[in-house]
Amino acid sequence: MKKDKTFRQMVTLLTANFFGMFGSGMLSFAIGLYILHKTGSALGMGITLMVGPLVALVLTPFVGYMVDTRSHRAIMIGAQIGTSIGLLLFALVFMWWPAFYYPEVIGLLIILTITDRFLSTALSASLVTLFPTDVLQRVNSLNQSVSSLAQLISPIIGAVIYSFVSIGAFALVEIVFELLTLMCILRLNFTVAKPVAESETAEMPVTPAAKESLLANFAEGLRYLQGNRLILLSCLFGAGINFLFAAVNVGLPYLQVTVLKMPNTLYGITDSGFAVGMILGGVALSMITLKHHPFLVSLWGIMLLGSVLTLLGVPEQMAWPMMGNVFFYGLLNVANGIILVVINTPISTMMQKLIPQAMQGRVFMLTGTISSLLMPLGTLVFGFLFDRMAAWIILLGVGLLTLVMSFVTVVYVQRTALLAEFPA
Repeated sequence: MKKDKTFRQMVTLLTANFFGMFGSGMLSFAIGLYILHKTGSALGMGITLMVGPLVALVLTPFVGYMVDTRSHRAIMIGAQIGTSIGLLLFALVFMWWPAFYYPEVIGLLIILTITDRFLSTALSASLVTLFPTDVLQRVNSLNQSVSSLAQLISPIIGAVIYSFVSIGAFALVEIVFELLTLMCILRLNFTVAKPVAESETAEMPVTPAAKESLLANFAEGLRYLQGNRLILLSCLFGAGINFLFAAVNVGLPYLQVTVLKMPNTLYGITDSGFAVGMILGGVALSMITLKHHPFLVSLWGIMLLGSVLTLLGVPEQMAWPMMGNVFFYGLLNVANGIILVVINTPISTMMQKLIPQAMQGRVFMLTGTISSLLMPLGTLVFGFLFDRMAAWIILLGVGLLTLVMSFVTVVYVQRTALLAEFPA
């Protein structure tokens, strides 16, 4: 009976994730193409990519406080409703004033970032009450696979629809998927499993007193993060990697669409390779038990990722036919997708088990913000560089720097016995 409830809960969560990721994936893909075609500049697209991390930085203390002191279910429902309203407003404003597309897109991205931060943080903090701890890795892996399946389909369909409808129409389509996601959230049972807390006998999630001030709540999260050297190192290392990976977020679509002149539909196919890899990686990881420390597994994955990144600029120098470029980037994106699952899933599961449930909201928000702190700077820097330098030189340098950072971190954790201090 317990297994049946867990299975139904898992299906509901995975369905909600699929609807949300499919709709937002189509919209994000369309926005990226729209900005690239309108501006023809990597920097123009890079600025839109900076919005999310900057808004998240401002939101950090507020989101963590709300998630740790309010109902996770209510926060997730409110986030979905807020997203739908924001999309409807964007569609109407774009219809009335299409000439002001750029500030309108920026405004929409701000709204989506706010609602997404509340939704994703509340969901991450809820997993220990939604599922027993012994199935968390499987849930995280399958959740990643479902997200990837949505990402696999959404660029292909988005590329086709993009040729016939406006960005405003994409926003209206996204509302449908947000409402479907909301229906699934309403069906979730948030008291299935006991929370991971300091006491194993706790019957209900430990929630900080509502009287606690926002500043005190935020300071407590900072103290916890400062005292847990492994999680702090994960954040700082993630910040450095995200700075470098901004080159891929900006440069890969710029290289394929602007430099190599790849048609929208073919670009959608290569972009879907990334999701194929994540599906394969997620399914595989859900079926195995890790024999090494999750942090070490993630570091090995990042070293592999650095090796792949050094190859991304090869087609710019080889003058291959278009289908050769499509095959090359599709294959590398599959590899990148598999590697990213190996990087992200072990770390996520480790943090869900290590962090007390009553503090997960603020700690998850803090770690996510710190990890993405340098991404706006990286987006700005690499957006500027791609408009002035050969893409293959930049991508080669980024791959080599990723390898160096990963190797140095592996040496550090082994010499300091940090993994033994925080076994997972």
